[in-house]
Amino acid sequence: MINIGVFFGGTSVEHEVSIITAQQAIAQLMNMSDYTVVPIYISKQNRWYTGDYLLEVEHYKDLDKVIKNAQEVQMVKGERSAVLIKHPIQRFKDAFVTTVDIGFPIIHGTGGEDGTLQGFLEHMDIPYVGCNVLAASLTMDKIASKLFLKSSGIRVVEGEWFYTHHWLSYKDAIIEDLEKKLGYPMIVKPSDIGSSVGVTPAKNRAELLDAIELARNFTSRMLVEKMLVGMREINISVVGDSEKLELSVCEEPISASDFLTYEEKYVNSGQTKGMSASKRQIPANITKDMRDEIERMAAEAFIALDCAGVTRIDFMIDKVTGLPHINEFNTIPGSLSFYLWEATGKPFSKMLEDMIDAAHRTYRRKKSLNRSNTINILSTADLKGIKK
Repeated sequence: MINIGVFFGGTSVEHEVSIITAQQAIAQLMNMSDYTVVPIYISKQNRWYTGDYLLEVEHYKDLDKVIKNAQEVQMVKGERSAVLIKHPIQRFKDAFVTTVDIGFPIIHGTGGEDGTLQGFLEHMDIPYVGCNVLAASLTMDKIASKLFLKSSGIRVVEGEWFYTHHWLSYKDAIIEDLEKKLGYPMIVKPSDIGSSVGVTPAKNRAELLDAIELARNFTSRMLVEKMLVGMREINISVVGDSEKLELSVCEEPISASDFLTYEEKYVNSGQTKGMSASKRQIPANITKDMRDEIERMAAEAFIALDCAGVTRIDFMIDKVTGLPHINEFNTIPGSLSFYLWEATGKPFSKMLEDMIDAAHRTYRRKKSLNRSNTINILSTADLKGIKK
């Protein structure tokens, strides 16, 4: 049996959304004979916990109770696996809890989707599902990913960015520059937060000022984009890696507002079911030529950014030009976009298998590389006088 450590929760504003997505994935993994699920819940205080109590989604209605009924742990590097040990360690007592053979980050946003957790798992030297450190950090940051894609010749929504501390000093100049380059309506976004948190459309200067004031509570860098008039949002999912990938059917989210809000994505009639409960048209009602173009752009962008696992790429279609533009990447998307794959004919469990297979391929490629020098240059060096 393979122990698969599912990481969820985290210090992100998307903490609760991560719990929902993780529980959806865990339910599938527990029915797969090859794996033993090791739940690893990261609290809002950035403390790690494990235990069977974490396997019931109803328990998360009281997060304090979850912590009281779980075992706090730390992760250390083992010989072939990562090892969870009890925290704090008690004298004369066995600290061992379990091993983790492969990591599965399901933390949306800060601390889990941005490369930081991936970097830790690199130090643990175990395979992990999803993007590597660079791909995760690039795709999490809307500014960095769009600059990269634009330089690669891939069409993105037009926008401008600035630091929030510059906003405090040069507010008037920034506003004038945005109005000159983009014009109204615009949409204001924190650079590195997902789930539409802090995202606000602006149709005039007063609304733009309010939107920026709201967004700067969530980020140190701000992205302001031209809001395409009469735009259509079309999303597609990609699973695999640069060696082997597949594309899902397209979807068109249905929103009552100018863009899909956090509430529309995750909260429906008092029941929180993740992105799988949002209103959408699947497959999207688009022409074959449009679908082909979106598929081409999605595959090119996925490979260019070296993504792996499952990614949802959100497109905007300009009503005037009829051209699709990449809006943003979601490398740990809500509900892992399983609903798109089920509509494509791939069951949730098979999608998870494909993600895990991609993790093993990535790990094998990495281990085949030379990353260290076997020659100790200090063995023959004169080290006298180095320390003064």
